[in-house]
Amino acid sequence: MERISFEFRIFSAILAAGQGKRFQNNVKILHNINGKPMLQHVIDVVKSINFEKNFLVVNPLWNKINPHFIIPKSFTILINKEYEKGISTSLKLLIKNIIPFEPDYIAIFLADMPYISTDIVYNILSKIEKEDKIIAPYYKDIKGFPTIVHKSLFQNILNLQGDSGIKQIIYKNPNLVKKIEFKTDKVIKDIDQP
Repeated sequence: MERISFEFRIFSAILAAGQGKRFQNNVKILHNINGKPMLQHVIDVVKSINFEKNFLVVNPLWNKINPHFIIPKSFTILINKEYEKGISTSLKLLIKNIIPFEPDYIAIFLADMPYISTDIVYNILSKIEKEDKIIAPYYKDIKGFPTIVHKSLFQNILNLQGDSGIKQIIYKNPNLVKKIEFKTDKVIKDIDQP
């Protein structure tokens, strides 16, 4: 698919610092899907889109497993040393690192959702309008990813706690969400166990 330019400054971030406890002794993001690690599928999709900057949030184990991945030079790696406290710590680390660059939006991807395709992402990005605060794909009333968040909510993200992310903000402010309905479950399909 042809790369398109955006009206807004949009960064991307892949959250890959989770513990993957249900994967027993295996490292979840290394799980093989169609011949390559789960996380690599997400990296490849993000790479195919011309986001202004790309971030990958990982835990300290990354220093041992990174040879398994092909990471484009355009990606900035952020090591979350507090990953055991939940996804909110990854989001806060991300926001602290992107605020100085003043993006309009951050597109948040999850490492365990390898079935999201480039055309799905472009479909979501093409729906962004100036007043939008949160843009998210939905399948049968279930929120999926990537979730696009406006800079006006960055401070809200810095106030998050525990192992719940943007859903905390959506729960308190459902009116902030522009829902993009999809007929495919790829936008909600994650991998939690082998």
